[in-house]
Amino acid sequence: MENRFRDYNLALFCGGRRVFASQGKGLRPLVECLDACRDLRDCVLHDKIMGLAAARLAADSGIVREIAARTASEPAARFLESRGIPLEAEGTVPAILTQDGSAVCPGERIALAVEDPVRFEKEIRAMLASGAAGIPAGQ
Repeated sequence: MENRFRDYNLALFCGGRRVFASQGKGLRPLVECLDACRDLRDCVLHDKIMGLAAARLAADSGIVREIAARTASEPAARFLESRGIPLEAEGTVPAILTQDGSAVCPGERIALAVEDPVRFEKEIRAMLASGAAGIPAGQ
């Protein structure tokens, strides 16, 4: 899986070809990808770090049928399993932390606290608009 993330931190593949790629970090590249590719379906998402916020955004988009990640949070893995979306991850962690490792990252906190999918997406977009990148540790 190491080779998957050599050229990008996030990529979307449809029909066997890469249709989106980003070296960006955090949730912003995923939101940009899902916005740019909203008419696609049955795609495979490669995201270096898959937290619950990313898992919920990907699943709710209707675009993604499968996910590959280097690291996934346990809540993300459980959520994707409940939605029937296969996840291939090198490892799992209890939670996605901030870059300094001192707290659960803001996107993960929002995903854990907000059940309604519409309100959840609005809060994630507001977080990103405020300048927070939602960049977890390890990216």
